[in-house]
Amino acid sequence: MVPVTIGVPVYNGADLLDESLGCLARQTFPDFKVLIFDNASTDATADIAEDWAERDARFHHVRQPTNVGIVANFSASLLAAESPWFMWRADDDVSADNYLETLYRLAVGSPGCKLAASTILSHDLDGGRRRLAPPPEIRDPSTVSGRVRMLLGSHPSWIYGLWDRETVMRTYLPIFAHYPYPFASDHLTLYGPIIDGVVRTSDKTQFVQRLRRTAASPRRQTRAPFSLMIETRRAFRAELRRMRDERRLSGPLRAALVASEPLYLHRTLPSLLKMARTGVRELLGISGPGWKPGSYFERKN
Repeated sequence: MVPVTIGVPVYNGADLLDESLGCLARQTFPDFKVLIFDNASTDATADIAEDWAERDARFHHVRQPTNVGIVANFSASLLAAESPWFMWRADDDVSADNYLETLYRLAVGSPGCKLAASTILSHDLDGGRRRLAPPPEIRDPSTVSGRVRMLLGSHPSWIYGLWDRETVMRTYLPIFAHYPYPFASDHLTLYGPIIDGVVRTSDKTQFVQRLRRTAASPRRQTRAPFSLMIETRRAFRAELRRMRDERRLSGPLRAALVASEPLYLHRTLPSLLKMARTGVRELLGISGPGWKPGSYFERKN
């Protein structure tokens, strides 16, 4: 059995999938298996996946008979894995060639590590609007202050780090069952391991998040209806409480997490000011841009 399985959930990602899979093939740590979970794509995704499966025995194409949704396809790729370590890779993202090797050595060489993450580089498809997010410098991520600093300095793309498979299953699958939105589910998935003090980070490699836009694209943000923003916020906070209540947290850690929650919510969800503006616009009959059914705000079931 290989030590690492990489799940690649994809739907109609033919424009960037080949490059993303090529990045995985170039990894300096070669002992892995790739499961390409094709969510009933209607473009050339299946052809690209099949081509890789024929060329490289480490790559396997699994096609869903019907589109099961974003979150369910992510879950399917995780449930199909059998190796001790697991990693997701989005069809449009890449990484440094030493990404897997660096995180694997960090994970197996750090006692108690259940998730290894790295610096995140985000940029547009043409390389513009670059944003570098190195992990926070924390001496001991197992202390109360270390866990809170890790939480407030975390990046949602850490979800594409290297996971202990049993840990991510215990973390992600309950969120999939309880939380009804794709939006901010990455933050929720990271919350448990961070407050458990089992996340380790490295600035010696990079995960590259490619945003499907160019420098000429307008910076229009999706604005969900006010009622949906409220519902999402309530569901998100309920999940935070559930995860804290399921753990035997020390008094100081629980108090620190509750005290820092407003700041954490401000970092992860639409701000209260933005929500208020949206509510006012709706009262005045001013339509907001961008939102439509199928967005990350829409319920997944």
